[in-house]
Amino acid sequence: MADKTPPAYLPVSEAAAHLSVSEVTIRRAIRAGKLPHIRLGRLVRVAVDDLDAFAAAHRVAGVTRDPQ
Repeated sequence: MADKTPPAYLPVSEAAAHLSVSEVTIRRAIRAGKLPHIRLGRLVRVAVDDLDAFAAAHRVAGVTRDPQ
């Protein structure tokens, strides 16, 4: 039986799908130095762990309002 573990590194298109954002958003984060990546020639790959850490760093807690 084959092991169906997800790949450790994703191309930009799959990284965008993983976070439900556009490829442009991923590329901007990479260009700004906010999202670690590896470059293999012209290929750009992002580690799943780095994507999850990036998302966690941008998590916003819910805001409660006092009743008036």
